Amino acid sequence: MPKRKMGRRRDSGWWQRMLRAPSHRLTSAQLSSGRGDMHRRKFLIAVAGMIAAPGVVRAKQQFDGTVLNINGYGGDYDRLLNEYVAKPLRERTGLQVKYQPGQASAAVAKLIASKDNPPFDLIMADSPNMPDIIANDLVEKITEAEVKNIAKLKPSVREFGDYGVPYLTNAIILACNSKYVKRPLSSYNDLARADLKGKLALISPENTGGLLTLLGIGAATGGDVNNLAPAFSFLSSIKANIATISPATTNLAQLYQQEEVWAGPFWDGRTYSIRQGGTPLATVLPKEGVFGLLNYVGLVKNSKNREAALAYIDQALSDEAIGPLVEFFRYSPVTKISVSDAVARDLVFKGDTLDGFKKVDWEKVAKSRSLWSEEFNKAMR
Repeated sequence: MPKRKMGRRRDSGWWQRMLRAPSHRLTSAQLSSGRGDMHRRKFLIAVAGMIAAPGVVRAKQQFDGTVLNINGYGGDYDRLLNEYVAKPLRERTGLQVKYQPGQASAAVAKLIASKDNPPFDLIMADSPNMPDIIANDLVEKITEAEVKNIAKLKPSVREFGDYGVPYLTNAIILACNSKYVKRPLSSYNDLARADLKGKLALISPENTGGLLTLLGIGAATGGDVNNLAPAFSFLSSIKANIATISPATTNLAQLYQQEEVWAGPFWDGRTYSIRQGGTPLATVLPKEGVFGLLNYVGLVKNSKNREAALAYIDQALSDEAIGPLVEFFRYSPVTKISVSDAVARDLVFKGDTLDGFKKVDWEKVAKSRSLWSEEFNKAMR
């Protein structure tokens, strides 16, 4: 209590001295002319301003009042984007970012329905969505002159030229439980091995992972994107090995964790997550090469917040944003970013290239998808 009273007396004395100071510095002639009162009034106005103003006055930022709308993926993905893309932008520029979680295909449909007044400023989508997005004239081209961090991209990763900017890969690998699968897999052809009877899990073609699986099996059996007949014949021949087929990777992950299935083509990030949970699920890169897709962000045509959208893309390509996504999901980056040895061990693609990443004709895939689904169902009967 005594210390607090002393503090108040010091404060009171300070104010008294400050209030007296202006007139004490004036001459008697100045006082008689009335300039002393004027000087005192100016001082009091200045003090009032000091009291009214906050301790730190924030300068107006570049995107104050701007809200950027983006479709989202939900869960940990949006959480990380909020923390490492949206939050730094808000702190530096005043930009507010609003994510609207849902399926990318649903977001594309919304854009098609409202092209003149789009509900999003940016569209997040994967490689399979991009041909439809481009064909419907939904996004603008983006160049390195507009987004400097495009220079961080690895060579030849922009599958669609200047449309859309990729930032991560998702790859289909061969997963196998080393507790039960004693002889490591090396090829899609190994899915026919007798020791895997009743223990294989497949992603159906309703999920893009299933389409990439078909391309991988096609490459192993002499087919390609223009002829997947060998792949369907192979699948028909290994039906005894297949325990389950599902488009829902969450369901398949649960079966791997429960050890009801031991092997199959699966997403690299999902395999890592299961391994972290304690199941010894190994990641095998098939000798036929790795088929996968890229995650893109695109600048929506007719967005009213073009400059803010470009700033978002630049931040999304920064090491500050890519690093946490790679560390959490173990998806391989498409930027030239350094990662720790512990993280690198779990990545499919390491270094400054995507060597081994198989090119996919996504326009052909889009046109053939429904036919492939029919052929797949026939093979599985």
